[in-house]
Amino acid sequence: MTEFNYQLNPVQSDPSGHYDFQNVFDFPDFVEMRPILRAAVREVAKEAFNEPVLPVQIERMATALEEQLERSTRKYERQAGYYPNQLKEKNELTRLFTHVLQVISARDEIDQEIEDVIYAVNQTRLSIVGLPKLEGEGPLYSPDQDQELLPGTYYYLVAKELARPYLKEPNGQLVPENVTKKGRELVLHLTTYAYRDWDAYLTHQYDEQHAIENQKGLTNREYYDRLEENERRYADHAYADVLADLFGDLTDLLVPTYCDHLTIMGTNVEEIFNRAPLVRLQFTQKLRERFLVDEQGVEHVMDQPLKDIAQKYDFYRANFC
Repeated sequence: MTEFNYQLNPVQSDPSGHYDFQNVFDFPDFVEMRPILRAAVREVAKEAFNEPVLPVQIERMATALEEQLERSTRKYERQAGYYPNQLKEKNELTRLFTHVLQVISARDEIDQEIEDVIYAVNQTRLSIVGLPKLEGEGPLYSPDQDQELLPGTYYYLVAKELARPYLKEPNGQLVPENVTKKGRELVLHLTTYAYRDWDAYLTHQYDEQHAIENQKGLTNREYYDRLEENERRYADHAYADVLADLFGDLTDLLVPTYCDHLTIMGTNVEEIFNRAPLVRLQFTQKLRERFLVDEQGVEHVMDQPLKDIAQKYDFYRANFC
């Protein structure tokens, strides 16, 4: 088994006091890293049981651990420090990352891809270890805590702009009491998209599609109806590309002119826009283009995908039923 020095490249504050937190969940190639990280977390979950259990119990714990890793890491990245009441939680998070590292490095073969994952995870662990102590009291992690969009961050600004048609008081804040029911549903969807694992989401779609294709006794019409229902249910993955492309636009607008780097969940973009109002206008225009926003301010991302699905299955039913 390859031995690794997990104390390489510790994170420290620079002379200006900036803490360069490195977050594995924001690494450019994290999409490729995720399956390796997920497999390691699953092994950690499996080792947590002292006796044999059903696979579904292991999967549930693995999902909970992975969510805890990401949400807690992003919290400490936003804080750029830890509060005294968070010391135990911070240490437990460090131990969890250490355990994940040990599982990954225990592989028989360590290629360049695995080394990249080890580096990214370890830099995140060291970022947590080196967090400076803050004064006051901070929130502790709770798996039951509602996911929310952090004011000023990328997803929040997207939601704020797209919710404009649904604000009861047009110049008011993006708060539940100032948003109509339809607007609250829109914000809820965007919050879900912000935290969704799109790879796992599409895997669920393919699994359901495979089950339909292998189901016996269906008429041709029933078969196409169920396939269409499956595609419509998961058609909102169109938002994944739109949100990713718009974040790329935002990065091009801000980096490196207005900031050194940009994180999708942590950077307070609102503060940058307050210093550069012209860039805010440019971002808003890009958003309207990407989300196909009409003159009333309503987005139409789903219109074409749903139309294409309907036309495809209308053709199948007309020609094969």
